[in-house]
Amino acid sequence: MKKLIFFANDMGYGGIESSLVNLLDNINYDKYDVTLVLEHKRGVFLDKINSKVHVKEYRISDCKFVLLRKIYNFSKRFFWTLINKNKYDFSCCYATYSLMGSKLSKIASSNSSIYIHGDYANMYSKNDLLDFFQKREINKFNSIIFVSNESKNNLLKIFPSLSNKAYVINNFIDNKKIIRLSNENIDIQKKHDILFVFVGRLEEDSKRISRMLKLVNALKSEYSLELWIVGDGPDRKFYENYVSTYKLEDNIKFVGAKKNPYPYMKKADFILLSSEYEGFPVIYLESIVLNKKIITTIDVTDDYISIPNKVGYIVSKDADKFIDDVKNVLKNDKLEYKKIDFESLSKQKKSQLEKIFDGVKNEKI
Repeated sequence: MKKLIFFANDMGYGGIESSLVNLLDNINYDKYDVTLVLEHKRGVFLDKINSKVHVKEYRISDCKFVLLRKIYNFSKRFFWTLINKNKYDFSCCYATYSLMGSKLSKIASSNSSIYIHGDYANMYSKNDLLDFFQKREINKFNSIIFVSNESKNNLLKIFPSLSNKAYVINNFIDNKKIIRLSNENIDIQKKHDILFVFVGRLEEDSKRISRMLKLVNALKSEYSLELWIVGDGPDRKFYENYVSTYKLEDNIKFVGAKKNPYPYMKKADFILLSSEYEGFPVIYLESIVLNKKIITTIDVTDDYISIPNKVGYIVSKDADKFIDDVKNVLKNDKLEYKKIDFESLSKQKKSQLEKIFDGVKNEKI
């Protein structure tokens, strides 16, 4: 039985964490023995991890005394390396931003991989991008897995030498589970004709939720509409203050973080995203399973799924045009929804990943 090891920060509320849970559920445990190492063994998704996975913690010191901190962390890594160097057949830094994961994964096996969940070329300046990935020694990974063609193509413009290591494998989802969970009862009901639902972290830099708030404020006198915001994050108070200032309480509801967001999504007329940048949002896949139309600022694809003209609409990131584009969707929506065979997609993704787990070389995946 081959040994696999994955590294992540924690199992807190977020797309990376939920996609990791789904990936672990799609591994063949008759063939692979799997370990997950977390920097912090915590988070709402911790109890969702497949019971066959060995979950461990590798917590580094954040002691204020620099010398003590360095001695502790060096000693910890030294002994970890003695025990685990090349112990595994495959290792993966699943959380791109985890510096610990990027270092330990290259120690744990010669068949190391890193997941790229975001379009980092659009998130950082070129110099910051180079610094970010050079610290993670991206060139030393055996394979680099992207969740969208856009994030792969944009990063390869900066690191063209990585092209022979780069693969696009979108996130796994459990479509049957999503449908089942969407039928749970919730204590909030739709009050207006049009319901937008957003699910995600309440953080302005990437999610730009302020665009949604301004949209509702601009259209509330013309349309009977409301927005449910499912999630939590550092900028929640900022958004709540905006709602209070413009007296939007009847149109915008802060639902909070939910382990099961699907009943809220099920009631939506449109799933709304106004992000500045993303990888391939898991909520796209979840929305497609629930047959929900998507309105989004992020146009991304993998080898199987494209948003425009099939499952949703791409709108502008420009503040004013964003409002005009959404208004145009509301006026002219005639989308003929395209069904997607997620069972077939999952089988293809499993086959792709197993080739990487097994260290298959020089084969088109």
